[in-house]
Amino acid sequence: MKEILNANALQYSFSHQLNPNAEAMEAVIRGWIETDYNWLPDKMKFKYGKTGMGHCGGCIFPHASMAQLTAICRFFIWAFTVDDIYELSDPAEIERVRHISMEALRYGNFISDEQIFAPLPKMREELLAISSPLWLDRFCNSLDRYFDGLKEEVYYRVPQIFPDFETFVNIRMKAVNVYSMIHLAEAITKTTLPDYVVQTQVIDRLEQLSCSIQAWSNDYFSAHLEKGNDVMNLVLIIENERGCSLSEAYLAALAIHDQDADEFVMLTQQLPDFGIWNKPVAKYVENLQLMIAGNLFWTLNLTERYKKGGHPSEDLAKAKEMAA
Repeated sequence: MKEILNANALQYSFSHQLNPNAEAMEAVIRGWIETDYNWLPDKMKFKYGKTGMGHCGGCIFPHASMAQLTAICRFFIWAFTVDDIYELSDPAEIERVRHISMEALRYGNFISDEQIFAPLPKMREELLAISSPLWLDRFCNSLDRYFDGLKEEVYYRVPQIFPDFETFVNIRMKAVNVYSMIHLAEAITKTTLPDYVVQTQVIDRLEQLSCSIQAWSNDYFSAHLEKGNDVMNLVLIIENERGCSLSEAYLAALAIHDQDADEFVMLTQQLPDFGIWNKPVAKYVENLQLMIAGNLFWTLNLTERYKKGGHPSEDLAKAKEMAA
């Protein structure tokens, strides 16, 4: 359907920016694909080369330095790989991957020599270099949440059973793995906000909305590829639950997205007084805005992942065999 590819369908009152380091980051990632990820099938490596992960990091974090962008994109390519390989795995296997990953990133305990986990020591080192132990703990909490969502999705995705709407939203907010990116938006401010700030109702809600807005954007542009193959997509959930046409489901999904975007903007204009933390909070919120707008720009202009044949799903079975 042509309307789902309309760049003007999703709009924000804030605009994106481009990171001047993005092109250089693309070259770095091409090197990683041929070294750290050379064990992947050739088709999967080719598609990762067309994904534009360096541009993704640059669009989502336009203020990141090259060192920050390197840490971010090292996480991105690993997270893409984990998601693509294990998204339909048995929950016990996902739990095994979570355990090994969290031992490495949270505690610095590297307990597996499997190739999928090889980037984790350097990743932990680089994340700590751009943040703090307190921040890394929050980041790992979000990654833990992602693995929860990945496990929960399997119960619906494998048998192709639609969950009810509330269950879908709860799982989608975890499995989309945007909360990890939200914490990266804090890290590049070079200030770790105290718990009492990030746990306030307004910041918590801004983070929730940052997650949902990007999840709904992703679902909007990928539904035409996922129809008949997946159930964990806002457009497809609406179509199934309401018994409406796909066109009507797109419009309903767009309305949900727009409602969340409007609330996000309203909250950014009504931030409470955080005292000495006002400036870093303002930078953090600005980074959330840039993330949302940048994600949309990247999706529409700088990646092949959401175009026909651009997702490496058909190459996953072979990758699973080689990952061990």
